[in-house]
Parts: sequence; structure tokens; C-alpha cells
Amino acid sequence: MALGIIEINDAGIQVAIENEIVTTSPGFAVMDGDHLLVGEEALQNARLLPRWTNNRFWNQLNTDPIANSTDEVRHHADLAFVHLESLWKPLKNEVDGVILSVPSYFEHQQLGLLLGMAKECGIPVSGVADSSLLAACDLPVRSTCLHLDVHLHRTTLTNLASDSSLSRKEVATITETGIFTLWDRWANIIANQFIQTSRFDPMHHASSEQALFNQLPAWIEQLGTSRGNTFELDLGNVNHSVSVSSDQLMTACAQIYPQLVQFIRTQVASSEFSTLLLSHRFAGFPGLKDSLGLIANIELVELEANQSIASAYAHADKIISGDGAINHVTNLPISNRSVRSIMVQDKARVTHMLMGNHAVAIGKSFQLSRNLTQGIRNDPENPICTLYPRGDSLYVDVHTAGALNVNEETANGQMALKPGDVLNVGEYVITLISAT
Repeated sequence: MALGIIEINDAGIQVAIENEIVTTSPGFAVMDGDHLLVGEEALQNARLLPRWTNNRFWNQLNTDPIANSTDEVRHHADLAFVHLESLWKPLKNEVDGVILSVPSYFEHQQLGLLLGMAKECGIPVSGVADSSLLAACDLPVRSTCLHLDVHLHRTTLTNLASDSSLSRKEVATITETGIFTLWDRWANIIANQFIQTSRFDPMHHASSEQALFNQLPAWIEQLGTSRGNTFELDLGNVNHSVSVSSDQLMTACAQIYPQLVQFIRTQVASSEFSTLLLSHRFAGFPGLKDSLGLIANIELVELEANQSIASAYAHADKIISGDGAINHVTNLPISNRSVRSIMVQDKARVTHMLMGNHAVAIGKSFQLSRNLTQGIRNDPENPICTLYPRGDSLYVDVHTAGALNVNEETANGQMALKPGDVLNVGEYVITLISAT
């Protein structure tokens, strides 16, 4: 018999036998008449059966009564139990022990409920380990290591310390915007492009709306390697396609990225480098790596999808107690750890201005309007300043002394700008970013 690994993240719970992922199941539940659908089946019916859908049961794992409860589904723990049981059934004849990899934000109450559900399902839990700890434990990281992860309804940052052992320290929810909200925003951006280019509205019928959402996660994920952003909607008897620019997609993230950058900056020491581990669940997020590149003194490491799974398997002897006790492992002894070498590279040139939730490309030249009440506008008639690239740098010519601040200091004449610089025009704040 083999060892099973179940990594809990409601954006996609990963189930593995030994070191091979066999299932990825999102934390969705949909009621179809008297039948409860969970996981991928629920996700692919959520727009077809919208009256009773729940995707918050792992994020809010508790026994508080929920709206529209039934005799079978009284609270979120009931939904999580059904989901967990559906994941276990295909495994139960294949494995004789299971390690649970749990998110850092789970508290004692959630861990207790999870272990109680696992026992009720008949899952032979052998050990429980923190997923951020597992993500980092087989990588050469700095003494300060941060793990950035995204769930359906939150984005988290976990702080780990590495010396003679690797320890999970604090965890923070940076924002309660998770991948579910971004899916919804991206879907609406794509739908609006369809309407503007062909008058086809995929949101008009539940079947086409569901088809769009079914294709969206994989399409976003491949954006990191694809040069084109053409979304093709396959409806069986007909195909629709539309071009969606990175600038358009970035508007969905325009509010969250500055929050991530600002919070991570508070966790990074100014005198030494830290390692920032980026979850595979961020794959394809437009402009994210460029935004994180604005943070000084970090080494960005993109994680593979099976990183925590592989580490749980490799360190099973340290996670599974010899006396049969089930411990929540947040510390692992490490040895022969090497510090990853850092090659400091110049930051990329500024390409966009970001204000609120809207990013505007600078292009060959941009004459910034004095009036920003309607957002960032190009105003050749009476600009407050002109921004233009020269070689690898971006420059600004200020046309009115004292009217523009850069990083809270008055800007006059000509000066060079870099990603992360902040322009203040009266009450309006513009962040300069690099987006490729």
C-alpha cells in the first residue's frame, strides 16, 4: 500500500498517491434537486444551477448555521465533509496512510474539524503539516522566507524562518480578494470584449456563461507562456473568439497588486535579501511578477504545482509520528541547506501608469492631463508633465513647477523614473509599474 497526500486549498485541493497528483478538486458545492454536487462537477454546474451554490465552506470552516440549510447540509462543515469524502473514496483501496497538508491560516478549530471529518470518512490520517512549510522545506531559501498563496476568497502571506530548522511563523491574510473574485472579473472583461467586437454576449445564456467559466482558469494559467491573448469560446456547434489585451486583464488586479506589494515590503528587511515563494496558483496572472519585482531585496521563486506534495512525501518520516500521535507540523529540521545565489538585475523600465483599478500604457510619449477626475488622460493641449522612454529609462518633464510630486517630493524640470515610483497630482495618486 502507498502513502496518500491531500493538500487543502479551496482553489484546488490536490490529492496525490506517493508523489503523483491524481486529482485537483476546487472547493465548490452545488445542489441539483436533492443531489449535492461537489468539486469539479459542482464548479462546472455553478452557472447552470445558481440558486444553491456554496464555495466558502473551506474558507469559513465552522459549524455555524448557513442560509438555505437542509437536514443534510446544516453548516459549512457538512459541505466540507461531503467534499472530503468524495476525494477519499477513489483512494481508500490504494493507500494505507494519509498526510494532510493544511493552509497556514487554519486555526485550532478548523484543524479539529478537519481531523474529525477525516475520522468520520475513515481516512487513516498519519500526519498533518503546514502547506507553506512544505512549499519551502526542499528549496535553498534565505533566512527570511515568505510564501505568497491565493485561495478562493483570500490571498495570504506566510512568514518562515530558516536557520538550523525551518519554522512557520506568522501568517496574514493580505486581502479577502481571492481567485474566485478574479475569475468573475476576468470573465466579465472577456464578455464585454465579445459584446463590443461581435455583439455576442456569453452571459446572456447560462450554457455559454458556464462554458466561459469552464475554460477561463486554464486560459489564464497559460497566459504566462502564450504571446497571444485570444480567448476561444467553444460552444459545441459554434466557436467564438476575441482578442483580450493584458492591459484589460490587469484592470481586474489593479486594486490587489498594490496591496500585495505594500504588505510584502513591510515584511522584508532593508539590509538583507529575503526569498519570496510564489504559489503555482498565480500562474498566468497578468503583470504580477512585474509588480512583485518592484519590491527591493527579494528573490522571487515560482513554485511548481507539486512542490508541497513532493516535500510531504520526501519528509514523511519527520511528519508521521512513531508513536501514532497526529501532530500539526510547523517546524522541520533541515541540514546541508545552501543559500541561493542572488544576481541583482536592473529593474525593468516603467511601461504603465496605475491609478485606482485602471492601468494606462505610456507608449512613446504621454502628456499627462492636469485634470484626473475622469482618470489618467493624455492631454496635448495643457499637460502637467510629459513622460517618455529614453533607452532603458523613463523620464518626466515637469511643465509647471511645484504641481507634481514624485515619492512625496516636489518634482521640477526633468528627472528619471523607475517602477514603484509614485506620482502625486493634488489628491490623485499614480503608481508607475512595469507590465510585460
